[in-house]
Amino acid sequence: MNRTLSTALTLCGALWFVPAAAFAQTGSAATPDLTGSQLSQGPMIVEQVHNGFLVAPDFKFTQVDKKSSALAGGYAGFVIDESFFIGGGAYALASNTRDRDLAYGGLVLQWFGHTNDAVGFSVKTLIGGGSSQSFQTVQVLDRGRLTNASVRIRQDFFVAEPEVDARIRLTRHLRLTAGVGYRATSRGRDQFDGGPRPNLSGAVGSLGLQIGGGH
Repeated sequence: MNRTLSTALTLCGALWFVPAAAFAQTGSAATPDLTGSQLSQGPMIVEQVHNGFLVAPDFKFTQVDKKSSALAGGYAGFVIDESFFIGGGAYALASNTRDRDLAYGGLVLQWFGHTNDAVGFSVKTLIGGGSSQSFQTVQVLDRGRLTNASVRIRQDFFVAEPEVDARIRLTRHLRLTAGVGYRATSRGRDQFDGGPRPNLSGAVGSLGLQIGGGH
């Protein structure tokens, strides 16, 4: 009987050991190998975001009161995430300045496209205000006689100037820009000594440089 009990215990041990060993093998086979080729799939790519200060001297070619004119100025501010610019700009009349003056400025917003390419583009707008002043000779009636008189015409105005630019990459931190836009003005406060109001709205062509920007 002792021999029979011993044989039964041995058989039970064998029956327990076989599924346990099989389970251990199955469990080890199901465990993923994280050190293998699976780690090489889907790598995480970390890219540095570039922000920076940008300054841009700028020259504009336009018509002011039906006269071909040049404006000198520029804008400066910060570039965010290589794609958005916020800053301020100002421009003043640089040609045909005899007996007249014009200056305006304000907030400048700009969006950049294809910033990493040799040739990119941007959409820009200036929103602000300015003033103009000119002297004109007009005829006035004085004691029943027409005589010539010099009058001063001053006009304060609001301005919105949208523009589309092409951007040509010269170096990492230097770009040449060329664009077209339109200067739209509406009359603010006027100070007239007589004479017609000058026309300050008109098409604009621009040529400039962008320095910096964190690109």
